[in-house]
Amino acid sequence: MLRLRDPQESLWDELLPPQARTLSAELTAVDACLAGDRFFEPYRQRFHTLIGRPTVPVETYLRLMYLKHRYKLGYELLVREVADSLHWRRFCHLTLDAPVPHPTTLSKLTRKYGPHVVHELNRFLVQHARERKLVRCRKLRVDTTVVQAPIDYPTDIGLLADSARVVTRTVRRLQAAGAAVRTVFRSRAWSIKRALATVGRSLRMRTDEAKTAVLKHTARVLRCTRQISRQAQRVLHNSRRLGRPAAGRTAALVQRTRLRLRRQLQLTAQVMAQARLRIRGTTTIPDRLVSIFDPEARPIRRGKLSVKTEFGYKALLAETEDRVITHYEVHVGNPNDSGLLAPALEGHTQTVMRTPRVVATDRGFGSKDNEAFLRNTA
Repeated sequence: MLRLRDPQESLWDELLPPQARTLSAELTAVDACLAGDRFFEPYRQRFHTLIGRPTVPVETYLRLMYLKHRYKLGYELLVREVADSLHWRRFCHLTLDAPVPHPTTLSKLTRKYGPHVVHELNRFLVQHARERKLVRCRKLRVDTTVVQAPIDYPTDIGLLADSARVVTRTVRRLQAAGAAVRTVFRSRAWSIKRALATVGRSLRMRTDEAKTAVLKHTARVLRCTRQISRQAQRVLHNSRRLGRPAAGRTAALVQRTRLRLRRQLQLTAQVMAQARLRIRGTTTIPDRLVSIFDPEARPIRRGKLSVKTEFGYKALLAETEDRVITHYEVHVGNPNDSGLLAPALEGHTQTVMRTPRVVATDRGFGSKDNEAFLRNTA
């Protein structure tokens, strides 16, 4: 059940001295801005239900997320800091005797609400500043950047090792829940670890022999991963029926684990196909998978001298002369910049209800179609 506010008050808060109840100028301004009902609309429209356990109040969640991104804190550190600070507790509308939400609760709520709610909140915030004439929005600058995914540098042997480890862990969980307990499954972790260690020593030589050794051990890990995948397929097939009578919660756990294992096997098959192409000498692979933990991340070349290839997503940013972001988009892959100018200007105009006088971009957006589009829009 969605809760927007927590109307309960505590007597202990009234006993605090004035110094402990006074917020800083920044927190006071942010608290007054977030007090508007317009910031509750995205949550009320999408998640308004009358059954289930009460959620963390939206007013508390919004303020916790502000502190998290303002001071670049993780969920666990955020909870600890809020629990130890009287000012941050008061800013988040948490009474002295109220527990701070658990870090896992905050992360689950963030995934549940999704990026669309954040997009609408940013639009409401810009409109709030526009109504109070805090931003002028006469000039617009459009640019793209890369949002790097939190992954290690992808290599074929590393992706194979990650796939084998993840599939093995999921199969162990599935069998521990009572499914396919008699199906033989052998972990080849030691063989894969020895191959990775040998590759690490070979790469120190920096010769052509090192490349040959890397391909040799990549083929070795590929064989191990193929064997693990075949055994995991048999476990998945035999886990359709539990070996012993199970309660509803156990059956639901098995079903979720089976779905996770099926998805991991699909990604593993893609990783093995990439490794086969690489061993045969193919260097250019379209839609290359760079991480099984973030399958949508893609290699993006931006022409930088320091980092030629980045791994993640391409983000489009539209900001005013006051450096306020009025519109943003996140794209999978590396679409051409010239095709992103029109959506950026349209999103900016819908947010601020005003067409900018000047639009500044880099040469990646330069095209005759975009020049004609800007002349017709002016």
